[in-house]
Amino acid sequence: MAYRPTEYPRVGTGRYYYIMYENLERTRAGTRVWKPRVKRVYISGRLLKMEKGRVRKRTGKVVNGIKFYYENTRKGFTAHRHGTRYKVSKAKMVVEKVVELPRDARNIRLTTSKREAQPTLMEVR
Repeated sequence: MAYRPTEYPRVGTGRYYYIMYENLERTRAGTRVWKPRVKRVYISGRLLKMEKGRVRKRTGKVVNGIKFYYENTRKGFTAHRHGTRYKVSKAKMVVEKVVELPRDARNIRLTTSKREAQPTLMEVR
């Protein structure tokens, strides 16, 4: 069976964003070098804004990373429950998502292009 991407069951306006950054790592020789890293994030709505640096998670913990604010929409529909019918109106919700990054991360960039992030992504067949 061919590889099925993780967004396969999802529908709507969502898209993947690639967070590219450099991380300081120790080599086997004991020296420290900056290595490029990529994190892939799925945002299920329209991205409104993002904050970099020290951000607060929903639990109240403050971490180093990026906080995304995006808007999800819900279509209106008619619900049926125990013989009762009622209408649920359409709605827009602002959602927050926090992606943690290492404390020493530098050159943090956000892109939607997989080709730009390709050199650091794992090869999946």
